[in-house]
Amino acid sequence: MAGASDPGGLVPAVTRAVAILDTLAAAEGRPLSVSELARALGLPKSSTGNLCASLEAAGMIARNGTGFGLGRKLAELGGRYLATVDQLRDFYELCRRSRYVSRETARVAVLDGLDVLYLARYDGTQPLRLTANIGDRFPANCTATGKAILSALDPAVAEDRLRGRTLPALSGRSLTSVPALLADLELTRQRGYAVDDEETTTGILCLAVPVQGFRTDSAPFAISVTVLKARLDDEFREALLKDLRTIAAGLENPMFPQGAPIDAG
Repeated sequence: MAGASDPGGLVPAVTRAVAILDTLAAAEGRPLSVSELARALGLPKSSTGNLCASLEAAGMIARNGTGFGLGRKLAELGGRYLATVDQLRDFYELCRRSRYVSRETARVAVLDGLDVLYLARYDGTQPLRLTANIGDRFPANCTATGKAILSALDPAVAEDRLRGRTLPALSGRSLTSVPALLADLELTRQRGYAVDDEETTTGILCLAVPVQGFRTDSAPFAISVTVLKARLDDEFREALLKDLRTIAAGLENPMFPQGAPIDAG
Protein backbone atom coordinates (compact mmCIF):
# COMPACT_ATOMS: atom_id res chain seq x y z
CA MET A 1 0.00 0.00 0.00
CA ALA A 2 1.83 3.10 -1.18
CA GLY A 3 1.28 6.15 0.95
CA ALA A 4 -1.43 6.71 3.54
CA SER A 5 -2.50 10.16 2.42
CA ASP A 6 -5.65 11.76 3.77
CA PRO A 7 -8.55 11.28 1.33
CA GLY A 8 -11.42 13.71 1.32
CA GLY A 9 -10.19 15.92 4.14
CA LEU A 10 -10.43 13.23 6.84
CA VAL A 11 -8.16 13.51 9.88
CA PRO A 12 -4.77 12.13 8.76
CA ALA A 13 -4.12 10.29 12.03
CA VAL A 14 -7.41 8.42 11.67
CA THR A 15 -6.82 7.41 8.05
CA ARG A 16 -3.27 6.32 8.89
CA ALA A 17 -4.49 4.28 11.85
CA VAL A 18 -7.03 2.56 9.60
CA ALA A 19 -4.28 1.92 7.05
CA ILE A 20 -2.21 0.22 9.77
CA LEU A 21 -5.16 -2.02 10.63
CA ASP A 22 -5.72 -2.86 6.96
CA THR A 23 -2.03 -3.71 6.52
CA LEU A 24 -2.00 -5.98 9.57
CA ALA A 25 -5.17 -7.68 8.34
CA ALA A 26 -3.57 -8.30 4.93
CA ALA A 27 -0.60 -9.95 6.69
CA GLU A 28 -2.99 -12.76 7.73
CA GLY A 29 -1.59 -13.24 11.21
CA ARG A 30 2.10 -12.57 10.50
CA PRO A 31 3.35 -9.96 12.97
CA LEU A 32 4.66 -6.76 11.40
CA SER A 33 7.23 -4.49 13.01
CA VAL A 34 6.91 -0.72 13.14
CA SER A 35 9.61 -0.51 10.45
CA GLU A 36 7.69 -2.87 8.16
CA LEU A 37 4.46 -0.94 8.65
CA ALA A 38 6.20 2.38 7.99
CA ARG A 39 7.74 1.07 4.77
CA ALA A 40 4.46 -0.47 3.59
CA LEU A 41 2.53 2.75 4.18
CA GLY A 42 5.21 5.25 3.17
CA LEU A 43 5.11 6.92 6.60
CA PRO A 44 7.84 8.12 8.96
CA LYS A 45 8.86 5.44 11.46
CA SER A 46 8.38 7.81 14.40
CA SER A 47 4.76 8.68 13.61
CA THR A 48 4.00 5.03 12.77
CA GLY A 49 5.37 4.05 16.19
CA ASN A 50 3.20 6.65 17.90
CA LEU A 51 0.09 5.42 16.07
CA CYS A 52 0.89 1.82 16.96
CA ALA A 53 1.26 2.78 20.62
CA SER A 54 -2.16 4.47 20.57
CA LEU A 55 -3.80 1.55 18.79
CA GLU A 56 -2.21 -0.88 21.25
CA ALA A 57 -3.47 1.14 24.22
CA ALA A 58 -6.98 1.00 22.74
CA GLY A 59 -6.76 -2.78 22.26
CA MET A 60 -7.02 -2.49 18.46
CA ILE A 61 -3.62 -4.10 17.93
CA ALA A 62 -1.46 -6.28 20.16
CA ARG A 63 2.24 -7.02 20.45
CA ASN A 64 3.31 -10.35 19.03
CA GLY A 65 7.03 -10.97 19.44
CA THR A 66 8.89 -8.07 17.89
CA GLY A 67 5.89 -6.91 15.88
CA PHE A 68 2.16 -6.24 16.03
CA GLY A 69 -0.98 -8.13 15.08
CA LEU A 70 -4.67 -7.29 15.21
CA GLY A 71 -6.14 -6.94 18.70
CA ARG A 72 -9.13 -8.53 20.38
CA LYS A 73 -11.00 -5.24 20.51
CA LEU A 74 -11.64 -5.58 16.78
CA ALA A 75 -13.35 -8.93 17.30
CA GLU A 76 -15.47 -7.41 20.05
CA LEU A 77 -16.51 -4.48 17.86
CA GLY A 78 -17.12 -6.76 14.88
CA GLY A 79 -19.29 -9.03 16.98
CA ARG A 80 -21.33 -6.10 18.24
CA TYR A 81 -21.77 -4.80 14.69
CA LEU A 82 -22.93 -8.18 13.42
CA ALA A 83 -25.34 -8.47 16.35
CA THR A 84 -27.10 -5.34 15.05
CA VAL A 85 -27.88 -6.98 11.72
CA ASP A 86 -31.34 -8.45 12.16
CA GLN A 87 -31.02 -10.80 9.22
CA LEU A 88 -28.03 -12.53 10.73
CA ARG A 89 -29.95 -13.17 13.93
CA ASP A 90 -32.79 -14.52 11.78
CA PHE A 91 -30.32 -16.75 9.95
CA TYR A 92 -29.19 -18.44 13.15
CA GLU A 93 -32.77 -18.88 14.33
CA LEU A 94 -33.97 -20.28 11.00
CA CYS A 95 -31.03 -22.69 10.90
CA ARG A 96 -31.74 -23.86 14.42
CA ARG A 97 -35.39 -24.56 13.54
CA SER A 98 -34.69 -26.38 10.28
CA ARG A 99 -34.92 -30.15 10.16
CA TYR A 100 -31.70 -30.97 8.30
CA VAL A 101 -29.55 -27.83 8.10
CA SER A 102 -29.75 -27.61 11.90
CA ARG A 103 -27.43 -30.62 12.06
CA GLU A 104 -24.84 -29.24 9.62
CA THR A 105 -22.55 -26.25 9.07
CA ALA A 106 -24.27 -23.29 7.38
CA ARG A 107 -22.96 -19.85 6.45
CA VAL A 108 -23.89 -16.40 5.12
CA ALA A 109 -21.60 -14.70 2.59
CA VAL A 110 -21.55 -11.49 0.58
CA LEU A 111 -19.59 -10.70 -2.57
CA ASP A 112 -16.64 -8.30 -2.32
CA GLY A 113 -15.02 -7.91 -5.71
CA LEU A 114 -14.36 -11.48 -6.79
CA ASP A 115 -14.09 -12.78 -3.23
CA VAL A 116 -16.78 -13.90 -0.84
CA LEU A 117 -16.71 -12.57 2.72
CA TYR A 118 -18.35 -14.74 5.37
CA LEU A 119 -20.57 -12.87 7.83
CA ALA A 120 -22.11 -15.71 9.83
CA ARG A 121 -21.51 -19.39 10.56
CA TYR A 122 -23.95 -21.80 12.17
CA ASP A 123 -22.50 -25.03 13.59
CA GLY A 124 -25.03 -27.80 13.98
CA THR A 125 -24.67 -31.13 15.69
CA GLN A 126 -22.25 -32.37 13.03
CA PRO A 127 -20.03 -29.32 12.47
CA LEU A 128 -17.15 -29.35 9.99
CA ARG A 129 -14.01 -27.73 11.34
CA LEU A 130 -12.36 -27.21 7.97
CA THR A 131 -14.87 -24.71 6.56
CA ALA A 132 -14.72 -20.92 6.46
CA ASN A 133 -15.12 -18.87 9.61
CA ILE A 134 -16.70 -15.46 10.14
CA GLY A 135 -14.50 -12.83 8.48
CA ASP A 136 -12.75 -15.26 6.12
CA ARG A 137 -12.43 -14.51 2.42
CA PHE A 138 -12.41 -17.12 -0.33
CA PRO A 139 -12.28 -16.78 -4.13
CA ALA A 140 -15.87 -16.65 -5.39
CA ASN A 141 -15.13 -19.00 -8.29
CA CYS A 142 -14.19 -21.81 -5.88
CA THR A 143 -17.18 -21.57 -3.54
CA ALA A 144 -20.87 -22.38 -3.73
CA THR A 145 -21.74 -19.08 -2.06
CA GLY A 146 -19.65 -17.13 -4.54
CA LYS A 147 -21.18 -18.86 -7.54
CA ALA A 148 -24.68 -18.44 -6.10
CA ILE A 149 -24.19 -14.68 -5.75
CA LEU A 150 -22.57 -14.31 -9.18
CA SER A 151 -25.48 -16.23 -10.69
CA ALA A 152 -27.90 -13.70 -9.18
CA LEU A 153 -26.23 -10.88 -11.14
CA ASP A 154 -27.33 -10.00 -14.65
CA PRO A 155 -25.37 -12.40 -16.90
CA ALA A 156 -23.82 -9.50 -18.81
CA VAL A 157 -22.69 -7.89 -15.54
CA ALA A 158 -21.17 -11.15 -14.32
CA GLU A 159 -19.39 -11.70 -17.63
CA ASP A 160 -18.01 -8.14 -17.61
CA ARG A 161 -16.80 -8.55 -14.03
CA LEU A 162 -14.94 -11.75 -14.94
CA ARG A 163 -13.57 -10.69 -18.33
CA GLY A 164 -9.79 -10.96 -18.49
CA ARG A 165 -9.46 -12.21 -14.93
CA THR A 166 -7.13 -14.94 -13.76
CA LEU A 167 -9.09 -17.21 -11.46
CA PRO A 168 -7.31 -18.81 -8.49
CA ALA A 169 -7.57 -22.48 -7.51
CA LEU A 170 -8.02 -23.93 -4.03
CA SER A 171 -8.11 -27.55 -5.18
CA GLY A 172 -7.58 -29.60 -8.31
CA ARG A 173 -11.32 -29.34 -9.03
CA SER A 174 -11.54 -25.52 -8.82
CA LEU A 175 -12.89 -23.76 -11.92
CA THR A 176 -10.04 -21.55 -13.15
CA SER A 177 -11.34 -20.90 -16.68
CA VAL A 178 -13.73 -17.97 -17.13
CA PRO A 179 -15.78 -19.80 -19.83
CA ALA A 180 -16.10 -22.83 -17.51
CA LEU A 181 -17.20 -20.61 -14.64
CA LEU A 182 -19.75 -18.78 -16.83
CA ALA A 183 -21.17 -22.15 -17.94
CA ASP A 184 -21.43 -23.19 -14.28
CA LEU A 185 -23.21 -19.92 -13.44
CA GLU A 186 -25.77 -20.56 -16.20
CA LEU A 187 -26.39 -24.04 -14.81
CA THR A 188 -26.76 -22.50 -11.35
CA ARG A 189 -29.40 -20.09 -12.65
CA GLN A 190 -31.33 -22.92 -14.27
CA ARG A 191 -31.45 -25.19 -11.22
CA GLY A 192 -31.64 -22.38 -8.61
CA TYR A 193 -28.65 -23.40 -6.49
CA ALA A 194 -24.85 -23.54 -6.69
CA VAL A 195 -22.53 -26.43 -5.92
CA ASP A 196 -18.95 -26.52 -4.67
CA ASP A 197 -18.04 -30.13 -5.46
CA GLU A 198 -14.62 -30.46 -3.74
CA GLU A 199 -13.61 -27.18 -5.42
CA THR A 200 -12.47 -25.69 -2.12
CA THR A 201 -11.58 -28.75 -0.02
CA THR A 202 -11.19 -32.38 -1.06
CA GLY A 203 -14.01 -34.53 0.30
CA ILE A 204 -16.24 -31.54 1.11
CA LEU A 205 -19.37 -30.54 -0.83
CA CYS A 206 -21.28 -27.30 -0.38
CA LEU A 207 -24.72 -26.24 -1.62
CA ALA A 208 -25.78 -22.57 -1.72
CA VAL A 209 -28.73 -20.45 -2.77
CA PRO A 210 -28.80 -16.70 -3.44
CA VAL A 211 -30.89 -14.40 -1.26
CA GLN A 212 -32.15 -11.11 -2.60
CA GLY A 213 -30.52 -8.48 -0.49
CA PHE A 214 -30.24 -7.49 3.11
CA ARG A 215 -33.26 -5.47 4.19
CA THR A 216 -31.06 -2.37 4.26
CA ASP A 217 -29.12 -3.20 1.10
CA SER A 218 -30.15 -4.27 -2.39
CA ALA A 219 -27.01 -6.38 -2.94
CA PRO A 220 -27.63 -10.13 -3.05
CA PHE A 221 -25.94 -12.50 -0.64
CA ALA A 222 -25.94 -16.28 -0.27
CA ILE A 223 -26.51 -18.94 2.34
CA SER A 224 -24.88 -22.35 2.19
CA VAL A 225 -24.68 -25.74 3.87
CA THR A 226 -21.52 -27.82 3.91
CA VAL A 227 -21.30 -31.60 4.31
CA LEU A 228 -18.91 -34.47 3.79
CA LYS A 229 -19.43 -35.57 0.19
CA ALA A 230 -19.54 -39.22 1.25
CA ARG A 231 -22.70 -38.53 3.29
CA LEU A 232 -24.64 -36.89 0.47
CA ASP A 233 -27.09 -38.97 -1.53
CA ASP A 234 -29.89 -37.62 -3.74
CA GLU A 235 -32.51 -37.72 -0.97
CA PHE A 236 -30.29 -35.90 1.52
CA ARG A 237 -29.35 -33.30 -1.12
CA GLU A 238 -33.00 -32.50 -1.83
CA ALA A 239 -33.80 -32.25 1.89
CA LEU A 240 -30.91 -29.82 2.46
CA LEU A 241 -31.92 -27.73 -0.56
CA LYS A 242 -35.51 -27.53 0.66
CA ASP A 243 -34.25 -26.31 4.03
CA LEU A 244 -31.98 -23.75 2.36
CA ARG A 245 -34.82 -22.39 0.24
CA THR A 246 -37.07 -22.11 3.30
CA ILE A 247 -34.35 -20.26 5.21
CA ALA A 248 -33.81 -17.95 2.20
CA ALA A 249 -37.54 -17.19 2.08
CA GLY A 250 -37.45 -16.32 5.77
CA LEU A 251 -34.52 -13.95 5.27
CA GLU A 252 -36.11 -12.24 2.28
CA ASN A 253 -39.48 -11.76 3.97
CA PRO A 254 -39.57 -9.99 7.37
CA MET A 255 -43.15 -11.26 7.86
CA PHE A 256 -42.05 -14.90 7.54
CA PRO A 257 -43.60 -16.88 10.42
CA GLN A 258 -41.29 -17.10 13.42
CA GLY A 259 -41.15 -19.67 16.16
CA ALA A 260 -42.52 -22.79 14.46
CA PRO A 261 -40.14 -25.60 13.43
CA ILE A 262 -39.23 -25.77 9.77
CA ASP A 263 -40.17 -29.18 8.38
CA ALA A 264 -38.38 -30.04 5.16
CA GLY A 265 -39.49 -33.65 5.32
